[in-house]
Amino acid sequence: MNQNNRTEERLPLQKECILANRSGAIETQIVDMSKIGLGVKTDTILPFKNGCELAVVIPSMDKSSLAELMWTKKDFNNTIRLGLKFLLEE
Repeated sequence: MNQNNRTEERLPLQKECILANRSGAIETQIVDMSKIGLGVKTDTILPFKNGCELAVVIPSMDKSSLAELMWTKKDFNNTIRLGLKFLLEE
C-alpha cells in the first residue's frame, strides 16, 4: 500500500510494540497510528509473511488488538518497516 492510498490521518507515535503469532514474536517501534492501522519499524528478521494475522501489544498503553500484516519494506539502512491494518473483533 502506498501512502497516497491512505484514507485515515496517521499521527506520529513513538512507543514500543510487540507483534506475535504462532511463528514467533518480535519487538518493534511504532512510527505512526490511525483509527484503522499502524506503521512500525524493526531491525529484527521477520518470522511473519504478508497477510498473516498478528497480535499487537502496546505495553505502555495497556492496549492489545489483532491486525493483518499488509506490507513490509526494507529501507536504506536495513530497517524493516511494516504496515498493519486492525481487524474488527467480532
